[in-house]
Amino acid sequence: MTATAEIELTPGNVKGAMRDAEAKSADLWMAPVGSLRLVPGFNIRPINRAHVDGLKDSIRANGYNRGEALKVFISKDGDKDVVNVWDGQHRLTAVQELIAEGEGIEFLPVIASPAGTSMVDVTVGMTITADKKMALTMQDWATSCKRLIGYGLDADEIALRLGKSKPQIYDFLVLAGASRRVWAMIEAKKVSATTAIKMLKKHGAATADVLDKKFADAQARGKKKVTAGTLAPQRDLVAEGLAWIEANKEVDDSLDDKIVGLLSHLTGAPHADIAARLGLAA
Repeated sequence: MTATAEIELTPGNVKGAMRDAEAKSADLWMAPVGSLRLVPGFNIRPINRAHVDGLKDSIRANGYNRGEALKVFISKDGDKDVVNVWDGQHRLTAVQELIAEGEGIEFLPVIASPAGTSMVDVTVGMTITADKKMALTMQDWATSCKRLIGYGLDADEIALRLGKSKPQIYDFLVLAGASRRVWAMIEAKKVSATTAIKMLKKHGAATADVLDKKFADAQARGKKKVTAGTLAPQRDLVAEGLAWIEANKEVDDSLDDKIVGLLSHLTGAPHADIAARLGLAA
């Protein structure tokens, strides 16, 4: 359906409308920017510099969208109650940088988690919300699962809360237990997280050393990363073919049969399939 261009709405009274609709008050607050805290490592997803810069441009041009309330979790720091942002770290970072550059932004809208909200609830909410906005990486999922394990959940509970299958959760936990060297290779795009998980299952603690060697092998073959293809042993097809010919030189077959047999040996395809592709009788 095409949007209608000529619609015009006359502004009304917010409080009166909410009263007439019998709307209930929510925990929406306008909080001083200086009171909002980003705990290092608390948010599942690392800061994306390009996203922050894009938000800054938008806020400069249009102001802060009050419909984009930050979600916060109130915690105790000694005798003081502290406001921790768990959804909106990019927006808050953009605003903090704009203030440092001279923009006059004093307050931001925030929604506080209700009483009784646990760290499990916050972590699950943070993970699901972040993934809806911009798909999480497997490392992000691994971080979330590791944290939830630390809060006492088992794989079944994590799968249920995050809407993932148990095999997926087990894979995330395998990745969560990998060394920093393996994570660094994933971040440097020398290997995909999926391939790294397969290697971790096979090689365990030796995975980083194995991946280093496999990456060197991949580079020698003109590749930029370790893949399923580069993990496979490099074959010398000429040597394999010569060995097959030597082993079958006494066999009384026609040339066509020998060609089909050789190609079947080198490719692993059935004789009949090779013959069909060559237009020969099997």
